[in-house]
Formats: sequence, C-alpha cells, structure tokens
Amino acid sequence: MKLGIREHWDKEDGSLQTSLRSLKDLAGHEVVIEPEWPLLLVELDKYYPDKTNLVAIAAGCVETWCKSMTELLEDEAHEEWTDTLLERVKSWSQIRLFLEVAKDDQASTSWSDQRTAFVINLPKKAVYAPAEFFPLFRGALLSCFDERKQTPPRRDAAGAADDWADVAVDQSTGTPAVVETGLPARQAAGQAGSTGAYKVDFLTSVGSLPRPDELFLRPPFHLVVHDMGRQKVEVHGSHSPSLQLLADYLKRWCRTNHHDTRNPPAVAVVLEQAPWGIGMMYDRLVITTEETRYTKQFTLNPCAVLAMVESVLGYERVSVHPGQWTFRRDQEFK
Repeated sequence: MKLGIREHWDKEDGSLQTSLRSLKDLAGHEVVIEPEWPLLLVELDKYYPDKTNLVAIAAGCVETWCKSMTELLEDEAHEEWTDTLLERVKSWSQIRLFLEVAKDDQASTSWSDQRTAFVINLPKKAVYAPAEFFPLFRGALLSCFDERKQTPPRRDAAGAADDWADVAVDQSTGTPAVVETGLPARQAAGQAGSTGAYKVDFLTSVGSLPRPDELFLRPPFHLVVHDMGRQKVEVHGSHSPSLQLLADYLKRWCRTNHHDTRNPPAVAVVLEQAPWGIGMMYDRLVITTEETRYTKQFTLNPCAVLAMVESVLGYERVSVHPGQWTFRRDQEFK
C-alpha cells in the first residue's frame, strides 16, 4: 500500500497531483485531502487483493472528482454555483475533501455543512474504471448546495398507526435530515431500558459493529466539562454534533480582542478530531486564551458552557467533582 501511495497518490508529476494543482489554479484555493488509509483498507480490503490497486483506484476517483469540479468552474452557465462554492469555502480558504467508503456499492459525493468540506464516497466494491464516475460526480456537485427538501413519511401498513418523522443526523455527511420512523422501527429501538440505554445480553463481534462515527450518534450521549483555570475550559463528549453546536455558538458570539493589533477573537474555540473512525468526528472542544496575547483582558469560567449543555442540549447532570461536571442524555435528538 505504501508503494501505491508513493506511485499513484504522492507523485508530484502524477495525474492526481496534476489535477489537484489545476483545480487550485482555477478556484484560487488550495485543495486539501489527507485520506485515512488504514481505515479505508479496513472497509475495502476484501475487494482489492493487491493494495496498490486500491490506492490507484482511490486516486483515480479523486482525479475524476477534480475534473468534474473543474468543468463546472469553467462553465459560464454555472457562475451562481461558483459564487456559492467560493462563499462556502472562504472560512477555511481551502477546498477540503474527505475520502470515505459508501455504505453500498455506489460512488457518491456531497457537501457537508458540518465539516465545511466535500465528501467523496468510494463504492464498497472493486472498481476498474474510475473515469466512469465523471457524470455522477458532476451531477452531484451541481446539486450539492440545493436546499434539502423535507418529505413527509409514507403512510403504509407499518406506519399508518403511528405516522411521524424524526429529524436525525445524516451519518455520512453530518447534516440534519428527515428520516421516517414507523412503529416497527420504534419497537426495535425500544428494546432499550427506561433510561434509554440499550440492554446488552451478550458481547457482539467487532465486525458486526458500525464505525465509531456512526455508533456514537446513538444514545446514550456522554459529556464532561472540565474547568482548567482562568484560561482554559475543555468539553469532552461522545456526540460530535453536540460539540459542534457549542463551538459554532461560542465562535459566533465571541468578542474581539482589540488589545491585539491583529484583532483576533478574545477566546480560541477549537474542535479536536477523535483518533478513531473513518469520517469526521469530534470528541473534544477546547476553549482557551492561552495562545492569545494580552490575555489579562479576558478570563474564562465554565458557567456559560454548563448553561448551554443543560438548557440547549438537554443533557442531565450526573455528577459533580471539583472542576468537573459530568452529563448524560438518553434521548435521541429530534
């Protein structure tokens, strides 16, 4: 696999890197993609006995995606789409890509508001001609910024008695979506106890468990707030969207440090990616003034975070220790 990465992915004069540079020159933003090769290998190992081919196909899919994007940017008929793209990526000043594996045998691509990035899904099968995905990628890119329409659940025999829909997090993109939840599904999920935790009668096999970025979107959700002094507060959590909401809110309402000529935010709010999973998943939020000059102007306390955790996110306090508050939520977010 290392040989394949060297020959098909990292090679400066190779077709992939050439396509990435061409897209950068056209869009005016660097294109950033850093695949998690060991995790991709876990998902696709059985389809590619020769691991060099796995890397070559992955590189070919990304190259095809770049060419689809380049064609859209060059098409004057899609100037509005180009403006939308540049508006979406300006916060990072980069076009960020994440390479993942689809849940089925179909390749796909989408825009993730949570990650502020594009997601490219490799099909869960052996691929021989990545160029065939060009029209698929082009069509998906052209519609990726469209407002997602919420459709009511179907009325059928299973769901007629209890016809309702939930808003859940799309596990592939990290964005909210409407999902149908009929009575049988609720009953299946209702095997949980009164606290909302699933009863475990036996240990399952590792291979039957979903990826961590999917598994931890199920309740119960755990969250711990740490008061680390006047300059730092940390929030650890198992539910990535909860941490994302906290971070987005605090960034939005953060004051400016006018005592610094650069006028940075008064407080640095940083989400840290979890060290497992194949998709984007956060497990720690760090709020600090340690790296800010003239920090005596601003100090931190955890009260605002605690208020949001309980009043906005609906977590219940489980325990309190000096400088540490532990919370839990047993209900899914609707």
